[in-house]
Amino acid sequence: MKFEELKKSLADSKSKNYIIAGKDLFLCDNAYRLIFDSLNIEMRELNEIKFASAEVDFIDVVSALNSPAVFSDNKIVLVDMTNKFNKYKNIDALNKYLDANDYINTLVVRVGDNADGLKGVNTKAFTQVECNELPRDVAIKLLTIEAKKMGRTITPEAVSMVLDYTNCDLMYAINEINKLSNYSSSQIVAGDVDTLTAKGIDYKIYELTEALAKKNVSKVYEILGDLKHKKNGYQGLLALIYSHFRRLLHIAITKLSFAEYAEIFGIKEYAVKKSAEQAYMFKPPVFLLLHQL
Repeated sequence: MKFEELKKSLADSKSKNYIIAGKDLFLCDNAYRLIFDSLNIEMRELNEIKFASAEVDFIDVVSALNSPAVFSDNKIVLVDMTNKFNKYKNIDALNKYLDANDYINTLVVRVGDNADGLKGVNTKAFTQVECNELPRDVAIKLLTIEAKKMGRTITPEAVSMVLDYTNCDLMYAINEINKLSNYSSSQIVAGDVDTLTAKGIDYKIYELTEALAKKNVSKVYEILGDLKHKKNGYQGLLALIYSHFRRLLHIAITKLSFAEYAEIFGIKEYAVKKSAEQAYMFKPPVFLLLHQL
């Protein structure tokens, strides 16, 4: 299920095993919080067991899962597998536990964008929560609420700019809302965002692409200069530009859904939508020429 479906799902019925997967750290954090809060766990220090060390032995995880809660109706065990360099031993012990289908406690496995962490795990025994990207209208509502918590209102244009500048990274966007709330008056407006919010590299690449399409030479050089400082030189920058135009070429000559492109490129659907808008600013021969450089 998608993150935005989780709250209703927890109200209707709860699973005993969850996988939290996705690239958005804010959504991953909040998915775990929603699951935890729904269990009404008492004495958290005794009934919330976390495994997040450099080496996790699933024999220990299963032992924690089979131990009853202490002075509480529920207990939760979190295994954090987001670090691709951590080691995980005895996954067979976890699969044996899952196959027995005799659960007394709640297991949450958080993998983030480390899909390889699930290799060998019987994922069919889990309810998976996808934490990649909120629909834009939902993200706008969330950021508006965050601004309200800080005693500020925010104009529709301003909140849309924050999402654009941060490439819809909610953790980044919320940090920017908090910063804007500290420096702005009672209302955050577009001018505040333009002045105070740093444009992410992805957004600068979009700006560069549009400037190229419009043959705005001075704007191209201005953006290149800014990007050079962000990437500490041109070498990494050229790789970014090449990768972006390669995506544009792929979108221009194929007909897939935004979700399919997002999976192929390993980017968010919002980034695909922006790329699709720009793909038609150029003719395919231009992409082919760039590809041959």
